[in-house]
Amino acid sequence: MTIAPFEKAAIQSLTLRSAAALAIAAAAQRLGVALPEGFAQDFAGALIDIVVMLSLIGVAVGRTRARGPLV
Repeated sequence: MTIAPFEKAAIQSLTLRSAAALAIAAAAQRLGVALPEGFAQDFAGALIDIVVMLSLIGVAVGRTRARGPLV
């Protein structure tokens, strides 16, 4: 099943991942660190995935606390 480009979630956007990869590569260059080929793209994808996961956990905790008794 293929997804049309306009149906993609923002997190799957190549623009978002590319921007994160460019930021990582620029930071590494500024620090004088040589990154292996493709590392910035892989790290950017992992970083975006962890941010999304932590956000979902935060939403779940917030919703659970909101439904509990007010003390």
